[in-house]
Amino acid sequence: MSPRGWALAAGRSFSLVAASTVLLWPGVGLGSSIDSAVYVIAGSDIRAGLMPYRDLWDSKPPGAFLLNALGQSLLPWLEPWLVGWLLTVLFTGLSVLLVNLLLRRHLSAGAAWAWSLVACVVLASYPTALGGGLTESFAVLPLVAAMYVLDARTPTWRTAVVIGFLLSCACLCSLQCLPGVVCLGLASTWGDRQVRLWVTQALALIAGAISLPLAVVGWLVSGGAIGDAVDQVVVFNLADREYGGQLLTLLPVVCMLLFFFVVAAAVAVAAMAQQPRAFTRLYWSCLGWSVAYAAYIAYQGRLFLHFLILIGPPLVLLASLGVEELRRRLRSPRLWVRRLAFGAAAVATVALLVSSGVAVPLNSMVIDGGRANAHLLDQTETWIQAETPNSATMFVWGSRASLYLDAHRPRANRIVNDFPIVAAKYWTSDQTAALLEAWTASPPAIIVEGAATTPLLRPATAGRGAGQPDTVAVLRQFVRANYNLKASFGDDLQFSDIYIYAWTD
Repeated sequence: MSPRGWALAAGRSFSLVAASTVLLWPGVGLGSSIDSAVYVIAGSDIRAGLMPYRDLWDSKPPGAFLLNALGQSLLPWLEPWLVGWLLTVLFTGLSVLLVNLLLRRHLSAGAAWAWSLVACVVLASYPTALGGGLTESFAVLPLVAAMYVLDARTPTWRTAVVIGFLLSCACLCSLQCLPGVVCLGLASTWGDRQVRLWVTQALALIAGAISLPLAVVGWLVSGGAIGDAVDQVVVFNLADREYGGQLLTLLPVVCMLLFFFVVAAAVAVAAMAQQPRAFTRLYWSCLGWSVAYAAYIAYQGRLFLHFLILIGPPLVLLASLGVEELRRRLRSPRLWVRRLAFGAAAVATVALLVSSGVAVPLNSMVIDGGRANAHLLDQTETWIQAETPNSATMFVWGSRASLYLDAHRPRANRIVNDFPIVAAKYWTSDQTAALLEAWTASPPAIIVEGAATTPLLRPATAGRGAGQPDTVAVLRQFVRANYNLKASFGDDLQFSDIYIYAWTD
């Protein structure tokens, strides 16, 4: 490559990383999201010698905890949330660069760059990434790296070991990547080879995959947290699947967001069906990944916009292939082929307008909601810091674990939000009694109630969780009898009610 070519390639790479950083930038000002705050807290706990699951309740695999702990150790002078944000910039930027390298294999440099920008939007825009720190943002890099190894190297037992290791890294960050892990794992072992070679590949894949999880399990066992980890990661997630999510609420929005990708990918699938051997294992694994991911979402019965991060790379690859196929068919010497391609291109254009028309206002709406939430949290934190001592223990009812980060008050116990308590098929009366006993022996000095699917003292509203058995009645009685409402911010939909323990008030 000439010096000018190197300069252009470097410029495109820099622009992709810069675009990822710009799209993630709102996270710096708006703070951590519901989930990312817990991972940042877990990282701080690990640095302090505590164990996740045993000392901090959460239902995610420990990968994000360990990454935050490592980042905070390397950058101890920065605020923990800023470290988590920088990690997201690093992982997202590298993921987009690898996607660009994959696209370069069947596109021109300019077209690959344009599609990589589309990948930036999927992976880093605020509605999906929520400013950074999510498990999906960490899991996507090893998945894309496995795609790159799968497509760049002749299958050997060595490449299978590398792919297995990368897939295990993804699983340690997010359980949502399981469909992609299965499809990429199968693609790395399957082929027109003898059974003996296939078995060798499969064993090498397994060998590469088990080393890191075994080390993590050993760490959890040595820290006395393995039982809690199984309960929270396995038992809770099975119960939470039955509890439901926002599938029906968000499904129409997601369908419109992905309309263009689905139409373009359908063209690619038609071409792959016509000439299956003309396409590599990578594209067949992308197709399987996309279909399996949709089935996985349906099985879970829940859908959140950040789930789209893990479906972004395969959809971008398939959609780019479909658009290139359309361009080729539009130049066909056969009239009927050109007419068919023109009709498909017209549908794809309409789909692009629909997807763009939904994405732009959605981004603005979600950022506005983030600003309102950040303002509410700032009011709450300011009051707590001004009106309570630094040693006052705090319990947050709802989904604002970031209060522990910014208000700088110690947690009352290992539960940092109401997620496990209001999951009726997970939480039992015995657990309620144990929590009440702990509160009676050592009451939280501060209880902050925010918007939650099952309110603590605010009137119950319709929605997810409505009609579930009341597992917290005795906790409500305890709070009413022993706490005084001292401050309230926000409105009926988004609020912070601050209760102070009456006997120390």
